[in-house]
Amino acid sequence: MIDLHCHILPGVDDGPATMAEAMQICRTAVADGIRTMVATSHYKPGSFTWSAAEQQASMDAVQREISAANLPLTILPGSEIAFCPELPELLNNGEHLTLNRSCYFLLEFRPQVVPATIERFLITQIEDGFLPIIAHPERNDWFAHHTDVLTALVRRGALLQITAGSLLGDFGPQARSFSQQLLRNNLVRIMATDAHNCDDRPALMTRAVRAAAELIGIEQATALVTTNPQAVINNIRLALPETAGYLTTESVSRPTSWVRRLFGSTSS
Repeated sequence: MIDLHCHILPGVDDGPATMAEAMQICRTAVADGIRTMVATSHYKPGSFTWSAAEQQASMDAVQREISAANLPLTILPGSEIAFCPELPELLNNGEHLTLNRSCYFLLEFRPQVVPATIERFLITQIEDGFLPIIAHPERNDWFAHHTDVLTALVRRGALLQITAGSLLGDFGPQARSFSQQLLRNNLVRIMATDAHNCDDRPALMTRAVRAAAELIGIEQATALVTTNPQAVINNIRLALPETAGYLTTESVSRPTSWVRRLFGSTSS
């Protein structure tokens, strides 16, 4: 599996403070079947900023520790960019901020506030050749009450990334219900851990893949953590599914038997 959104670099943001903590996250990820992690440290002018050189040095240090521990894990560059007026300039001048130097960038909004002009703003970025991946919209109260805007953004080329823990109820019932709704309506292309530590924000996805498979089938659920993120890091444009959109929550079958054959029982 590929984890496209995690905070793995020590001492950079609100993720692990030390290398030892970062390595605990890596071991948890590997044990769960994750083999690639994109280091999406927060980038927010005035709060979290760092250079390409600083990012590379931190990544190299983590990768050395991973190799020394004989863990089958690769760390790739990226960031989680907070929405800000400087975003176009950041993207044009900071290749290290996109996901593995691709045209894709991971964009985070404040939980309660999304600018009314966001559709026009992101369309401009798309026209300039950048493809936004909206981070954890299911945890954003504004998007939960403006699903028409979220759907319009997807239809214009934006991708949605939900958090694995949201499907398991780790972020509350609203985030769980909204993530299920987004999945059923074929609007989600990526699922990731958004790992910060090994306690309440771990690098785990297998149980969430099972939960997603109950809603959309094992093939689509697996694609959320394999072929879709692989396309992103390979800089391949993901096409919009023809069925994407708010249709009905009953429009997708629930192939439970496939899930049980692949993963075993879903009860835990």
